[in-house]
Amino acid sequence: MVDDVRVRLDRHEIALLGDSAEVGNLTTQVAWGLAREAQAHALRQTGRGAGSIQAWPGRDGTGPYTDVSWDQDHFYMSFAEWGTGDRPARPALRPALDRYVHL
Repeated sequence: MVDDVRVRLDRHEIALLGDSAEVGNLTTQVAWGLAREAQAHALRQTGRGAGSIQAWPGRDGTGPYTDVSWDQDHFYMSFAEWGTGDRPARPALRPALDRYVHL
């Protein structure tokens, strides 16, 4: 099962800020904080999977955004995040989002 968690910001407030480099930079800074929080609490054997959790900035028709996830070489992190038929979920991203949003 693949789920997609997105944080939606108030479009009116964003429009007041404008579609600028500063907005993109702020979005990426917040995403890096979330990524560090997820890295700190991710399952680890070697630490490479947890270390692969990054902030990936981008831009689409609505403006800047930043995805937070592990890289493609560490796809197996999704098995811990969502669980499998044999193992329960031991998520890092979803609880990090909960912790980071409430800091």
